[in-house]
Amino acid sequence: MNPKEGKPRFGFMTRNYLVLTLTSTLWGIPTSICNTYFSLYIFELGGTETIIGLITALGSATFVTFAIIGGHIADLYGRKKLVSVMTVFLGLSQFLVAIAPNWQFLILAIIITNVCWVFEPAFWAILADSVNEQRRGTAFAFSSCLNFLPWVIMPFVGGYSIDINGILPTMRWAYIGLAIVGVINGIIRLSMLAETISPQNRKSAERYSLKELGKLVKDAFKGHIQTWVWMPHSALALTASYILWAFEYGLVEPYWIVYAEERIGVTSTQWGVITAVGSAISIVSKILLVGKLLDKFSRRKILLATTAADIFTYVLFVRCGMFVQVLGLWVVSSFIWSFYEPTYSSLEADLIPEERRGRVFAAFGVAWSAFSVPASLLGGFIYERVNPELSFAMASIGVMLCFILTALFINQSRVSKEKNDC
Repeated sequence: MNPKEGKPRFGFMTRNYLVLTLTSTLWGIPTSICNTYFSLYIFELGGTETIIGLITALGSATFVTFAIIGGHIADLYGRKKLVSVMTVFLGLSQFLVAIAPNWQFLILAIIITNVCWVFEPAFWAILADSVNEQRRGTAFAFSSCLNFLPWVIMPFVGGYSIDINGILPTMRWAYIGLAIVGVINGIIRLSMLAETISPQNRKSAERYSLKELGKLVKDAFKGHIQTWVWMPHSALALTASYILWAFEYGLVEPYWIVYAEERIGVTSTQWGVITAVGSAISIVSKILLVGKLLDKFSRRKILLATTAADIFTYVLFVRCGMFVQVLGLWVVSSFIWSFYEPTYSSLEADLIPEERRGRVFAAFGVAWSAFSVPASLLGGFIYERVNPELSFAMASIGVMLCFILTALFINQSRVSKEKNDC
């Protein structure tokens, strides 16, 4: 069956779509604990805010290199085997994170896990290949909604466990669970996914033997450069916006919980409640509103409205003085943030033809990760050595620049023309 065929109302629910979405949701059960409290895990292993930035930067640097190779492989040989096999290895790598005795060992573990994320461009390519163009907004919103389901309860469970049992036992068991889920997901994907690259394209692709791995890497980087030359203007504008989001990530993302606990006095259990409530808001928003709006109105205009509303989130956060204030801000912010992933994913799929998606999605990931390296180092230094509030203020400026970039350079009326010209 053609992965793009389906029923009029639920045409996006192809087998590939359901396999990727449901396995990602399963992955989110332990991930929602691991990601929420990762910074506290680093502290418990002897790290500091600067070390958080260093670990994040090294992980991003590793991802940059292997995402380029992964995108090249995905377009030459196909997506299914790369996604499936590397999902298994990603799961196994989580055991290293679970047993880390100190932050130095944790760095090695994080580097290895980011090598395993070589399949991410292939994942997004096969997902985009399997979604009907007219239903992309609804499809990506629904997928994001399911992926957020574990975040409604698991952060609270993790936070409560941390307050009762401590950080190390809770996080170690969470990462062991993540390892098990990763192996299960890889097996499911290998047995149930259908390849979306046509046999003709795979047959005409250049083949490499084990002795020619060096040539594969060289050709991958050469093809990556060619992808940047080929990329249409609106896609380049999207890439620039991802660079700005990379700086936002490095400046504040690892430090929300750190600031909340150290400066506002929020406990781990309370932070779990905040995260869970925000996730519930996001899910309801995506079910009732986001997908419908994306399929009905200009995705560019929705992105403009979202970034405009998000500009003051960071400044307001550092003004909070108690749990209730943080919770209220998180409710509003979660509604705003619920639009980002489906909107960007829909725009990406609109812009990029099927045969180039692996390499172009790799370019998007590389742009984000490459700039998150200096941003993470800078963010850790500013938060620990200069002023925590400055990190959040700079992030707010980054969102403002993203709004300006979208307004000036992403023209939704040109999307179809640019794609056809390619």
